[in-house]
Amino acid sequence: METLPYRVGWWNIPVSLRVVFFAVMAVAVAVMAYGIVQRVKLWRRGQPQAGFDRLGARVARTLRYGVAQVRVLRERYPAFLHLGIFWGMALLFLGTVLASLDTDVFELIFDAKLLKGDLYLVYKVVLDLAALFVLAGLGLAIYRRYVVKPERLRVEELGVFGAWRFHLTLSLLAFIVLSGLLVESLRLAATRPAWAPFSIVGYPLSLLLVGLGEPVLLGLHRSLWIVHFIAVAGLFAVLPWTNLLHVVTSPANIFFAPFKLRGALMPIPNLEQAETLGVSKVAEFPWPRLVNVDACTECGRCQDVCPAHSAKKPLSPKRLVLDLRAAMSPPRPATAAHPPLIGGVIQHDTLWACTTCYACVQECPVLIEQVDDIVDMRRYLALAEGNLPASLATTLTNIERAGNPWKQSRRKRTAWTQGLDFEVPLMANVGEADVLWWVGCAGAYDPRNQKVTRAVANILHAAGVNFAILGEEEQCTGDAARRSGNEYLFQTLAQANLEILNRYKFKLILTQCPHCFNTLLNEYPQFGGRYQVMSHTTYIEALLAEGQVKVKAEAKAEVEVKAKGVTFHDPCYLGRYNDEYEAPRYLVRATGRSLVEMQRARDRAMCCGGGGARVWMEDEGETRVNYSRLAQIVATGASEVGVACPFCLLMLEDARGAQGAEQLVIRDVAEMVAERMAGK
Repeated sequence: METLPYRVGWWNIPVSLRVVFFAVMAVAVAVMAYGIVQRVKLWRRGQPQAGFDRLGARVARTLRYGVAQVRVLRERYPAFLHLGIFWGMALLFLGTVLASLDTDVFELIFDAKLLKGDLYLVYKVVLDLAALFVLAGLGLAIYRRYVVKPERLRVEELGVFGAWRFHLTLSLLAFIVLSGLLVESLRLAATRPAWAPFSIVGYPLSLLLVGLGEPVLLGLHRSLWIVHFIAVAGLFAVLPWTNLLHVVTSPANIFFAPFKLRGALMPIPNLEQAETLGVSKVAEFPWPRLVNVDACTECGRCQDVCPAHSAKKPLSPKRLVLDLRAAMSPPRPATAAHPPLIGGVIQHDTLWACTTCYACVQECPVLIEQVDDIVDMRRYLALAEGNLPASLATTLTNIERAGNPWKQSRRKRTAWTQGLDFEVPLMANVGEADVLWWVGCAGAYDPRNQKVTRAVANILHAAGVNFAILGEEEQCTGDAARRSGNEYLFQTLAQANLEILNRYKFKLILTQCPHCFNTLLNEYPQFGGRYQVMSHTTYIEALLAEGQVKVKAEAKAEVEVKAKGVTFHDPCYLGRYNDEYEAPRYLVRATGRSLVEMQRARDRAMCCGGGGARVWMEDEGETRVNYSRLAQIVATGASEVGVACPFCLLMLEDARGAQGAEQLVIRDVAEMVAERMAGK
């Protein structure tokens, strides 16, 4: 056994200290368990919702986002530091478990060794590397938090307690790892085993200590071991009250999160008989969304990508979640009471600032759903209090009475067809068509978007598509109503639209508005309306690919435009919500233009500011979301920007006029194709 590498258990630690160790650790773990149980009790105050269905899929999702942490990898620097700390500590914990099994099970019960030979040597190398990973990660984290100090990591606003949680955990983790390495180096300096070099960190340190003499080494080893294990016990005991709680709550949130389509908000069931309309108290959230707020790692990624926050609106997705967490927790002191959730903890302006662009949810490494929380609280304001911004309230009234936000007559829904050299068929007349084209309110009534509608009509006609429109039978799909919180109006519109759609025969529904597309595709199935739905970008891409539509050669006058390039602005409800990124870019390239990508593109694209019914709200701020997005477009140097959403078109054209960027051409990609069609 002397020549075979093996782990020495409880070296230099008397039996009395071992007993104390187990007793203290048992108390620490019990305190930790108590704290976690208290949080679980708070979650259980929420409303019932499935949390254990589709068990296999839940486990797979937890492994992907909770263990592999694929969303963390979206940013390199934070990914390196976080994964270094996470995996390093995970390996050190696993090493401690193996050491306990080796000493307290195999050796004590079976008179054998688990950690011996080559396995032990690999064990030593891996654990020392893990310690290095943790220290490197902690070093990067400390540098970033206390030197770089990005806005999203500010802790001053959390108060003294909130700030000290980070100070404590970072320093405590560093101390535990460093003291553990030093304990190991003192043992090696005293015993000098032949296999000591396999402790690739502890061995070099031990060479600096060998001159202290054995009595000093033994005394220092035992003293530091005591301090080390007290620090470890302390870490367990304080975990539920620090930011480290997320090592438990984040995987729990990933596991319990409901399965739903990104583009589909959960309906209020039995709306007519519902006792509560929306959320005005924390306990009215479904219980998995209370796990949400405890799962927050406070990384601030959501805040970084929030268009409202960048435009200095009173909304930070991170702050929203932390405020909800504070509202869920017992007030301090215990005799105090929390202020009202809405109007107290969460201000009205905070809720109405959200564009529901989904960027915060997309970036969150632990799958927190801030958009759902915001809409649920908007539902309370809209349905229970009737408290909406004046301009939005007017828009919803227009939709309710006229079937469209512009308060235009249904008879004018087909006014855009004037000037076309062919007739656009109505479903009421033909009864059946391959394609039912859902024009949308903007495409039917807004003068600028009517040009897009005529472009789509010309493309469909040139391709010989058997299509028809609803005309006067069409009305708003209800996207703005649902996202502004008026679920009653949305469900009323949905039921009426489904009755009309079910009268006719068609193979697919074609849309030119991503909001209509998302609603018809992802939300109408909640009420029995399951249809094949395609966006105009995907459909036109197919027509071009199949040769049903052909574009003519580049004209000389377009050489300068092509040289400067075209950039494409990804609509949130086409991109992040429905993963459609390639089709519109295909259309841009098909017209002979070179594509220049923005820094924030595809699933990182910034919202135009018009989603979440914001397009219908007054915005008097000096900094606006659409102004910021326009600046990003101009920064590419492109002479033209392609869009694929009527709201994006309106918001960007508004910004262009306000910012003096008249030289920038803004067009829907369908207009680009229609302009270059052969025969035009």
